Amino acid sequence: MMKKFATMITVASLALPLALAAPFAVSVPAANAATTKTTAKAKTTTKTATKGTTYNIAKNGVKNFKAQSYHIKANTNVYKGFFYADAGKVTFTKKGVLKGGVTYKVTRSVKVTTTGNKTATFFYVSGQGYVAASAMTKGPYQAAD
Repeated sequence: MMKKFATMITVASLALPLALAAPFAVSVPAANAATTKTTAKAKTTTKTATKGTTYNIAKNGVKNFKAQSYHIKANTNVYKGFFYADAGKVTFTKKGVLKGGVTYKVTRSVKVTTTGNKTATFFYVSGQGYVAASAMTKGPYQAAD
């Protein structure tokens, strides 16, 4: 009885890794072949899309705060922010356009220095991206009578 039990364990311990490894070995090359073509196309697209404007972050420039209401009166650009891990820099690339006449929630501000040591501020609009603070007005949107 003991030999039979030991044989069953040995067979089970060998069969289980083979059963799990076989589907992965078969599907991985097919997935890699498909993603290689897609990745090559994505790389050419991302090279043109990553052209953005890089700024230095001002001292104490990033501030997080409780959500506040802001609105914009006209359509304005929204940017994706890429923060450098090893330097105090941020790159903004255009992500899309925000509609005017809508109230948005702002949770973060980033103060940056532009060329000529001028400063500019960008607000993070929740779920959208970064918008220039000069384009936004504090408070909820109220339609004119």
